[in-house]
Amino acid sequence: MFKWQLNADGTIEHMAGKNAKVDGKTVIEAEPPAGDCINPKWNGTEWVSNATSDELAALATLQNQSMQASSEQLAINQLGMMVAKLSAKVASANA
Repeated sequence: MFKWQLNADGTIEHMAGKNAKVDGKTVIEAEPPAGDCINPKWNGTEWVSNATSDELAALATLQNQSMQASSEQLAINQLGMMVAKLSAKVASANA
Protein backbone atom coordinates (compact mmCIF):
# COMPACT_ATOMS: atom_id res chain seq x y z
CA MET A 1 0.00 0.00 0.00
CA PHE A 2 1.15 3.51 -0.82
CA LYS A 3 0.13 6.90 0.49
CA TRP A 4 -1.20 9.34 -2.10
CA GLN A 5 -1.69 13.09 -1.82
CA LEU A 6 -4.97 14.05 -3.50
CA ASN A 7 -6.10 17.30 -5.07
CA ALA A 8 -9.49 18.67 -4.03
CA ASP A 9 -11.10 16.99 -7.09
CA GLY A 10 -9.67 13.55 -6.22
CA THR A 11 -6.88 13.50 -8.80
CA ILE A 12 -3.39 12.49 -7.70
CA GLU A 13 -1.03 15.23 -6.58
CA HIS A 14 1.89 12.88 -5.83
CA MET A 15 2.90 10.07 -3.52
CA ALA A 16 2.75 11.31 0.06
CA GLY A 17 5.68 10.92 2.42
CA LYS A 18 5.65 8.01 4.83
CA ASN A 19 5.02 10.36 7.76
CA ALA A 20 1.90 11.86 6.14
CA LYS A 21 -1.28 11.30 8.15
CA VAL A 22 -3.93 9.29 6.27
CA ASP A 23 -7.23 11.14 6.58
CA GLY A 24 -9.14 9.68 3.63
CA LYS A 25 -9.71 13.09 2.05
CA THR A 26 -6.35 14.69 1.27
CA VAL A 27 -4.10 11.68 1.94
CA ILE A 28 -5.19 8.13 1.19
CA GLU A 29 -3.52 4.76 1.40
CA ALA A 30 -4.09 2.54 -1.63
CA GLU A 31 -2.42 0.35 -4.22
CA PRO A 32 -1.24 2.24 -7.32
CA PRO A 33 -3.84 2.78 -10.06
CA ALA A 34 -3.98 0.12 -12.78
CA GLY A 35 -1.78 0.73 -15.81
CA ASP A 36 -4.79 1.25 -18.08
CA CYS A 37 -6.30 3.93 -15.82
CA ILE A 38 -5.88 7.29 -17.60
CA ASN A 39 -5.73 10.35 -15.34
CA PRO A 40 -6.66 8.31 -12.28
CA LYS A 41 -9.09 9.80 -9.80
CA TRP A 42 -9.96 8.44 -6.33
CA ASN A 43 -13.72 8.06 -5.89
CA GLY A 44 -13.53 7.27 -2.20
CA THR A 45 -13.10 3.50 -2.54
CA GLU A 46 -11.11 2.87 -5.75
CA TRP A 47 -9.26 4.45 -8.65
CA VAL A 48 -11.38 5.35 -11.68
CA SER A 49 -10.32 6.69 -15.07
CA ASN A 50 -10.77 10.43 -15.47
CA ALA A 51 -9.94 10.41 -19.20
CA THR A 52 -11.58 12.84 -21.59
CA SER A 53 -13.06 11.67 -24.87
CA ASP A 54 -10.13 13.29 -26.71
CA GLU A 55 -7.63 11.33 -24.61
CA LEU A 56 -9.51 8.08 -25.20
CA ALA A 57 -9.61 8.76 -28.95
CA ALA A 58 -5.88 9.50 -29.00
CA LEU A 59 -5.19 6.30 -27.08
CA ALA A 60 -7.33 4.27 -29.49
CA THR A 61 -5.42 5.76 -32.44
CA LEU A 62 -2.06 4.88 -30.86
CA GLN A 63 -3.18 1.34 -30.07
CA ASN A 64 -4.46 0.87 -33.63
CA GLN A 65 -1.18 2.13 -35.09
CA SER A 66 0.89 -0.12 -32.84
CA MET A 67 -1.09 -3.20 -33.97
CA GLN A 68 -0.36 -2.58 -37.64
CA ALA A 69 3.02 -3.84 -38.78
CA SER A 70 5.10 -1.27 -40.63
CA SER A 71 6.54 -2.03 -44.06
CA GLU A 72 10.00 -2.10 -42.45
CA GLN A 73 8.85 -4.73 -39.94
CA LEU A 74 7.32 -6.83 -42.72
CA ALA A 75 10.59 -6.67 -44.67
CA ILE A 76 12.56 -7.71 -41.58
CA ASN A 77 10.19 -10.63 -41.02
CA GLN A 78 10.55 -11.76 -44.66
CA LEU A 79 14.33 -11.49 -44.43
CA GLY A 80 14.29 -13.56 -41.25
CA MET A 81 12.27 -16.30 -42.97
CA MET A 82 14.68 -16.31 -45.94
CA VAL A 83 17.68 -16.65 -43.60
CA ALA A 84 15.98 -19.51 -41.75
CA LYS A 85 15.29 -21.35 -45.04
CA LEU A 86 18.89 -20.87 -46.20
CA SER A 87 20.20 -22.07 -42.83
CA ALA A 88 18.06 -25.19 -43.10
CA LYS A 89 19.37 -25.85 -46.64
CA VAL A 90 22.99 -25.42 -45.52
CA ALA A 91 22.42 -27.70 -42.52
CA SER A 92 20.87 -30.43 -44.70
CA ALA A 93 23.66 -30.11 -47.28
CA ASN A 94 26.32 -30.45 -44.58
CA ALA A 95 24.60 -33.41 -42.90
